[in-house]
Amino acid sequence: MFKKAVVIITFLALGFILPMNALADKTLTLGAIGKTSDTYMMAVAWSTALKKAKTGLNLTPLEGGGTVKLLRGVAMNKFDIGFIGSPHYINALEGTLKFKKDPAQLREKYKNIKALFGVTSGMGQYVARADSSIKNINDLKGKKIAIGRPGGMAGTVTKLLFKSYGMEADKDFSPQYLKYGPALDEMRNNRLDASFLWGGVPQAAAYNFSRQIPLTFLPIDQKAFEDFKKNMPQGKWYVLREFTPADLKKFYGKGVEQTTPANFWTFQMQVVTRADMPEDMVYELVKAFWENLSDIKSTGAALSKLNHVEGLEALSAELHPGAIKYYKEKGWLK
Repeated sequence: MFKKAVVIITFLALGFILPMNALADKTLTLGAIGKTSDTYMMAVAWSTALKKAKTGLNLTPLEGGGTVKLLRGVAMNKFDIGFIGSPHYINALEGTLKFKKDPAQLREKYKNIKALFGVTSGMGQYVARADSSIKNINDLKGKKIAIGRPGGMAGTVTKLLFKSYGMEADKDFSPQYLKYGPALDEMRNNRLDASFLWGGVPQAAAYNFSRQIPLTFLPIDQKAFEDFKKNMPQGKWYVLREFTPADLKKFYGKGVEQTTPANFWTFQMQVVTRADMPEDMVYELVKAFWENLSDIKSTGAALSKLNHVEGLEALSAELHPGAIKYYKEKGWLK
């Protein structure tokens, strides 16, 4: 009788203990764009945060290629967590653009993708020489501006954005289809008035250019941007990120001359997983991330302005229930 009681008590005790240790020694994989990318550096810092929080979860960052490959990898169980831009996730569901050739079975798996939060990685920026008369986008009327490579999305966005200012390509401004390097070379030689750039802050090509010739970053008018969103396919997922003159001075030093805030267009880089990831696991993942945000932000300049308000903005994938639970506890969601 005594032995039976011991067995029952032990069993009951384990019943209470096991759920508490259910996450112990669980290793998850996170597919990032590349070892030099913001996403990879963030993943490394997140892994450290999980160890610090003693959750029992381990996060292993892996190079996975571009975000299209990362989403496919998560959907097909190659990665537990990955990244995908908000508008691009809608493309995946619809089977359009780079997801056009995906089989129906894979597209069905995309429906089971859930978001944890979003981060701002690259941003669309417009720059001109500080010694020019160009201080905003309206000043580009009659000017030559590089808008990225031929057929690129940057050109599509730029043309539609400028149209919101009443400026038609080839009529009110002259678009030049150049990559960043050649475009900045043309600006250096005064054969080009302004250029589109994509990247974080500081943007590498802009930083190198500004060591010789100071730059000005052109602000985007909020009303014009709202008009642009109505005309841009998947435009509802596009957002602006503002940088004050002090922010830009911090990153570029004497290489920038800025008297007004500049804002850059972008879309959320969603951190996603599958719907079948346990709720308690996702809860611990997002909790460790946001409660160690200062450490994560210190890993790179591109993440320096990350905050929970922007992190939950313009997500095209539904939030995972585990993430919702944490955000409601924090009062970030109703």
